[in-house]
Amino acid sequence: MQLTIEHTMRNESTNPNRIFKMMRNFKVLLFIFFSIVVFGQTDVYHGIKETIPKIPPKNEKIRTIIVSDAKNEIDDVWALALAVLSPERLQIEGFVGSNYDHVFGVGKKSISGSVSVIKTILDKADLKGKYPVYAGSHPMQYQFEPSHSEGVDFIIEKAMEGSSDNPLWVIGLGSATDLASAYLKEPKIADRIIFFWHGRTENTWPYRAHNYNVKGDMHAARMLFHSPVPLVLFDTGTNLSAGTMEESKEKVEPFGELGKYLYNYRFKSDYWQGTKKGFFDLGDIAVLIDPELGEWEETVCPTVTTYMDYNFYKTNGKFLRCKKVDRDGTFKMLYRKLEEFWASRQ
Repeated sequence: MQLTIEHTMRNESTNPNRIFKMMRNFKVLLFIFFSIVVFGQTDVYHGIKETIPKIPPKNEKIRTIIVSDAKNEIDDVWALALAVLSPERLQIEGFVGSNYDHVFGVGKKSISGSVSVIKTILDKADLKGKYPVYAGSHPMQYQFEPSHSEGVDFIIEKAMEGSSDNPLWVIGLGSATDLASAYLKEPKIADRIIFFWHGRTENTWPYRAHNYNVKGDMHAARMLFHSPVPLVLFDTGTNLSAGTMEESKEKVEPFGELGKYLYNYRFKSDYWQGTKKGFFDLGDIAVLIDPELGEWEETVCPTVTTYMDYNFYKTNGKFLRCKKVDRDGTFKMLYRKLEEFWASRQ
């Protein structure tokens, strides 16, 4: 009996028809697995990006709205200062204070805090009341549903005033909520707007969309890649150390109320006083003012899975990626503009 059973099993395992059937079933299972991993996680996206943004030449002005979680980090504060000191380049239409959250549980208070800091910077630069400042939205709750706010409506309004030849550049220095919500609420802005977003993934590119601004609103972050809106990804900035406190005291603190404000802001954190802290968002503004400070590449735009992995099996046109920024050139620009700003008021 034992011999008969073993003989039967041996014959079954070597039967060509059975082997073919097993291989066919394996291929089917393999196809289903890859379909789920590659395609299933990308969900629906809204249209192919047909335009790859070009940074305008340095002698041209850029219409822009700056969206910033200004209360969250020192780099936003310094970046906004550089922006308002550059009217020859940035035609600022206004600002939106965006949401953020972290271990301190700021949450709902983050938006009003961001608005307050933006207004303080404008005040220190003698620009109180010159630009409108709106509150942005809370993070999106659902994948394709916009989160509403005055800030989102403001972005739409200014975008609709432009055209494909004169687009509105929306500079996102925080979560992508207000950018994505503006598109979802009014898709007609797609060919009148360019998203310039600080989605720094330099340490995980081209594998994962892993960044603090992604964590703030993953639905919105994915939409920036999945929508047809032209996208510039600022994917660098870790090297942007402000240097020693002595450097800031010499190059920043002496130049009026704005200089003192920027300098004293470093004292809010021991880490911000060190030389290892990256002033990341300062780079976004610097490379827009002077594109030669950055290294750029036009690259395929991946879709992004629900696990925040970049998916290059299913792509969505192309985008422009800034992959490197000149540290010394960036800070020299800020120092020069602070000095010129102060001299103009003497």
